[in-house]
Amino acid sequence: MDGARPCAWAAVAGPRAAGAAARLGARPLATACGRAHVRAQAAVRRRVVLAMEADETPAPPSKESVMEMIRSENGGLRARAVNQARFLDPQECLDVLFVGAEDKNPQIRYAAVAQLATACTADPERTFELVKRIVLTDKEPTVQAAAADVLTGLSLPGSFELLEEIYSQTGDWMLKFSIISGLGEMGDPRGYELLLRVLETASDDEPLLKVGALGSLGELGDRRALPMVEKYIDHPDSAISERAKVARDNLNAIPE
Repeated sequence: MDGARPCAWAAVAGPRAAGAAARLGARPLATACGRAHVRAQAAVRRRVVLAMEADETPAPPSKESVMEMIRSENGGLRARAVNQARFLDPQECLDVLFVGAEDKNPQIRYAAVAQLATACTADPERTFELVKRIVLTDKEPTVQAAAADVLTGLSLPGSFELLEEIYSQTGDWMLKFSIISGLGEMGDPRGYELLLRVLETASDDEPLLKVGALGSLGELGDRRALPMVEKYIDHPDSAISERAKVARDNLNAIPE
């Protein structure tokens, strides 16, 4: 199980499921986080795939067969069900992922929640209620972070208020990073003030939060952020300075 290739995780998780870390690149993540955190996150991702690499589906699966697998006592079959859900009708896919998101195995929960980032369009409101509960109550930080990433993509009423509240209450860097780095794509102008606060208050032990905040300010497109962003152009941490340069270029490209 742990020997599965890490690259399979990306195929299972979908385009948004890698979350903020993928959007900002592997090098900033590796340089900014403690080695223990990076190893732990990589281990989770490897375990997510479980039996998925061996899964070959010669014909499109039926909802009945996939639902039977997702309710199996066999963890490998449940993991395959999350993988095969991608081949179902959007609403049927969502039904399977909703079961997977409640799985007792945190790696299967993570894979299911991460895939909701692309499957949620079938029923955004229903997905919102699920991921809202997950981000508030799940005991696994990686699952919470994946749920927060889905929330930033949904951008439904109430999403920003919830994410802002969670950010102020959690001490988990992964969850904070997922929230901050998703605010730019979320596009809510209220994110501007929160992102500035992150830049001003994040400690030297939390450079990844500064990287995420700079990236989101560039995506958000509020030119008021230029003076703050430019302060980090010559930062000694190359990940921070490079992200500041990208954010500056993005903001300068916006007409005044």
